[in-house]
Amino acid sequence: MNKLQNEKSPYLLQHADNPVDWYPWSDEALDRAKMENRPIFVSIGYSSCHWCHVMAHESFEDDEVAGHLNRTFISIKIDREERPDIDAGFMHACHLLNGHGGWPLNLFLTPDGKPFHALTYAPRNSAHGQPGFIAIVEKIAELWEQQPARLEDAAERLTQAVLGLESHQQEQEPDSQLLAEAAQSFRQQYDTIHAGFGRAPKFPQPHNVTLLLRLAQRQDDPELQQMALTTLERIAAGGISDQLGGGLHRYSVDARWLVPHFEKMLYDQALISDAYLEAWQISGRELFKTAAEETLDYVLRELQHPEGGFYCGVDADSEGSEGTYYLWHDDELRELLNDEEYSIFSSCYDVTPEGNFEGKNILQRTPAEPSEQQDKQLADIRSKLFTVRNKRIAPDTDDKVLTAWNGLMIASLARAGFLLKRSDYRVAARKAVDFIRQKLTSEKGLLRRYRDGEAAIAAFHEDYAYLIRGLIELFQAEFKPEDLRYALELNERCEALFSDDRGGYFDAADDYVSGMGRGRNKQDGAVPAAASVTAHNLLRLARLTGRRDYSAKARKLLRLHLAQAGNHPTAFAFLLQALDLSLQNELSLIMIAPENTIDDSWKKVVHSFSPSLVTVITDDTEELAALIPHCAGKTAIDGQLTAWACTGDSCLSPVTSADDLAQLLDVYAPLKTFIR
Repeated sequence: MNKLQNEKSPYLLQHADNPVDWYPWSDEALDRAKMENRPIFVSIGYSSCHWCHVMAHESFEDDEVAGHLNRTFISIKIDREERPDIDAGFMHACHLLNGHGGWPLNLFLTPDGKPFHALTYAPRNSAHGQPGFIAIVEKIAELWEQQPARLEDAAERLTQAVLGLESHQQEQEPDSQLLAEAAQSFRQQYDTIHAGFGRAPKFPQPHNVTLLLRLAQRQDDPELQQMALTTLERIAAGGISDQLGGGLHRYSVDARWLVPHFEKMLYDQALISDAYLEAWQISGRELFKTAAEETLDYVLRELQHPEGGFYCGVDADSEGSEGTYYLWHDDELRELLNDEEYSIFSSCYDVTPEGNFEGKNILQRTPAEPSEQQDKQLADIRSKLFTVRNKRIAPDTDDKVLTAWNGLMIASLARAGFLLKRSDYRVAARKAVDFIRQKLTSEKGLLRRYRDGEAAIAAFHEDYAYLIRGLIELFQAEFKPEDLRYALELNERCEALFSDDRGGYFDAADDYVSGMGRGRNKQDGAVPAAASVTAHNLLRLARLTGRRDYSAKARKLLRLHLAQAGNHPTAFAFLLQALDLSLQNELSLIMIAPENTIDDSWKKVVHSFSPSLVTVITDDTEELAALIPHCAGKTAIDGQLTAWACTGDSCLSPVTSADDLAQLLDVYAPLKTFIR
């Protein structure tokens, strides 16, 4: 048994019985490498990663491979979800060396921790002219023995290149031209046949869609809105979505959203449900409301810790292969369903005797439009099949609780709870905040990970940024001063830990390897960059609190990061949402609701899509006035629900009817739906 047996990460524990003499990332491992002058082999992955499992079975469980590694290298296993700083830095190195990256991410380092070679998955043995993992390990061991100075020189050059990615080469003044260029880039990349952007494999990247919805509003462009809505329709109908249990799989390996990599990640559920909610706000279509609820209901059912936090995700594999849990043989369905049920279900979910994936069926919605009666039958059939599926051997759940991803989930649940009038969602968001305050907070600040009774690892920029976002959404759902106060406290702590004193932010509070920097991820990938979220947070906090220094910091941060966004706007979708917000006039809506009750006519107005609008609903403005200056002196007129709209430092005359408020917002925050 190696040195992973006492770790808490499910991914590391999967490797605890390997013959490879693994260490976790630790001073012990790094010190031993330096003391013995041995190169380091680092392998980075996560517990629900299919190709990580494949390489583990082929190579890391193999005695011969282990022998090669153990003779020459100090081997270190890293859970990328626990250590996003190390993962990001070494992924940059992999991209610089190879032009691409992925997981498992494998690197060879000098004894002082600097990378000189990187690869992703490699089969155990050489084949078809491509070296296998054993051959790679043997060659690097030989080079280290014969030409160590050559490898050290390569590592130093690569380290300087990685550090160069942290620097801000130039600044870009925020302006709307970048948003126009982004819209054009989306038009060029849009898949007019299957929706989404680019070619296979296709990632959902919901912040691309939510940016498009904002661009459509800004440019008064129905085409952009339709691109966004159609993309979400195809995702919701495709095999990438679990048609029985809800939830979104990681990505689609094909262009038509049919065949996914079957892992389910918490952050994907949070971000896609946000996008569905905005699509519903704009279009009013029940499809998007249902998709959001099915996703969030899945999270509450299968990813919630008993004490309130949320787990990381669910593995792709079960019973030794990927996707087994979700696939259906045609004859199995015929046995479970009567002829009428089979006929309806097969026509609506693309079920055929030959199957659509390796002789089996991935369920996806077809264009067939069932009648109201058939819809009821389909609901019963799905329930029956879901019950049967639950008896199968389920994929493993990675039951770590990460502060950052919980922040994203808190934001989505709070928003959905407010918009959909689902108190269970708001309760779940509140419990997750309480979990973080009780389990993932130390005297020094937030912690990154909780599992099996242990909280560990100092939090990163993304932990603070995502949680602040969640708290802002929770405040805008329940209007409790303690949520805004906590967000402001965390924002100050975030500034102290991660600011570079030049207007930017590092990803980590300390170097993970001396001389390798603190990381500064700028692009929005599967999750938004922490800096993009912080820019957005600062703008929203500025509008709530009147703190001009927050908006100034946001604009400075935008100037530093927008320089690169001009060349690749679709890689900065969340940052561009912050830019869009920064260019809109400030508008706050203070609603004084006696006994905190508002009727449906008012809710219809305040639930409309208006990203630039900050809304506060309260029956006690004085309680909030210390935090939100616009609340000071605002009262209900004649005991009626009263709305005060404030722009900048001044407020308009109050209104006491929902119709008057709707007219006011049509002027100051118009919603262009194009399809209503």
